Amino acid sequence: MRYIVVRNEQINKRMRAFNEYYSLLREAIEKGNLKSSLDRGAFTHPRQILNRDIINSLGLKRHRISLGYGQEVGEDIVRKKIVERENLIHGTDYKLENVALVAGAWFGVEVVIEEIVQKFKNKKTKIAVIGPTHYQLFQRPIEVLGLEIVGFDFVNFKGSTPKTKEEIDQILKCKPDVVFVTNPNNPIGEYFPSDLLKYLVSTCKIRNIFVIIDEMQNFLPAEGKKLNYAKWIQSKNVVRIDSFSKHYALAEYRVGWVIADKSIIGSRYTGITQHVRGLMGNAPRAANDAIVKLLDIEINEIKNKVENPLRLKIKGLYKKENYIIKLLAKNPKIEIIHRDACFNLTIRIKDFPNDIEMSRQLMDRGTLIMPCTGYGYRTEDVVMRITFAERWSRIKHSMTILTDILNKKK
Repeated sequence: MRYIVVRNEQINKRMRAFNEYYSLLREAIEKGNLKSSLDRGAFTHPRQILNRDIINSLGLKRHRISLGYGQEVGEDIVRKKIVERENLIHGTDYKLENVALVAGAWFGVEVVIEEIVQKFKNKKTKIAVIGPTHYQLFQRPIEVLGLEIVGFDFVNFKGSTPKTKEEIDQILKCKPDVVFVTNPNNPIGEYFPSDLLKYLVSTCKIRNIFVIIDEMQNFLPAEGKKLNYAKWIQSKNVVRIDSFSKHYALAEYRVGWVIADKSIIGSRYTGITQHVRGLMGNAPRAANDAIVKLLDIEINEIKNKVENPLRLKIKGLYKKENYIIKLLAKNPKIEIIHRDACFNLTIRIKDFPNDIEMSRQLMDRGTLIMPCTGYGYRTEDVVMRITFAERWSRIKHSMTILTDILNKKK
């Protein structure tokens, strides 16, 4: 098979790999070494999304009622825009009752898992995770909820998703209660084949298995690539999670959303809404307004074929990616793993001890690049995730340091 099977103990090791990376990061910050970062990226900023009228509404003028409590499921206008966009793209028939706002997609994954676990009160819930994926997502399910997680890591550099129905059938032989899919995955950004996802959804529906789909990486698709759904995605056993944290690098707002059957979304005293009731309440006004503006842009682009006003910035991202690819392709020690989507470029570095040591040397020289041990890759394979949604000066600084380290004689 093309995947590696990992269970709770090995998954915990993948989670802890990030601890080592962030310990190194804190040390670098304390030393004042860091001059650039290609760790997470910053594509848009609040000042680019929030115009003067919106800023005035935050404190100087109040044009509509602000509901801090009572709309724990999220502000209606935001949810309506999400519904409109999704139905336009996928031909679905979602309604307001199918959407809840949550405090970021990561938090969304945790509350969705916790809600679904309630439906299996008399047994230990098992989740099959199709990786590579961000294994920190499963710390709480393992350590707090006591769940059994079985990871299927497609990390062999010949495609990072299932390729056949037989591979799907093999995964389902572990008899999971839930299957977790990233589409596209993290860090490679490869889309899950649409025909296989449809097969997975329909097979799981027959077997009463939930399918959770994390769509966080679905941004900046390569030519001919996209999130390819249809009406079939609106199945009662499917829960979809997303946010604009990756789409527009607006992570500071910490607002994501869950799309699911109304029985899962629930109300003030049931479902996901019950879980978020006291943890978030309604999202901040600035976050709501920013998301509405971005959704309006996308809806207008789809319905009226109007050019996205952020198109120049989006084109700029492709230029930055191409710059990095051309630069690194010259180095025989680097294998570039081309993406389907998101603003990350993944590379494999040859003839180097491990990815954590690479991160340490990069930090010592003043830059950040994310190691991929915590996503399921072996540390000795030295897989690194480069985010190209950054300023030119930081990209060039970071790439200079990386190539200097690789070109250094032993």
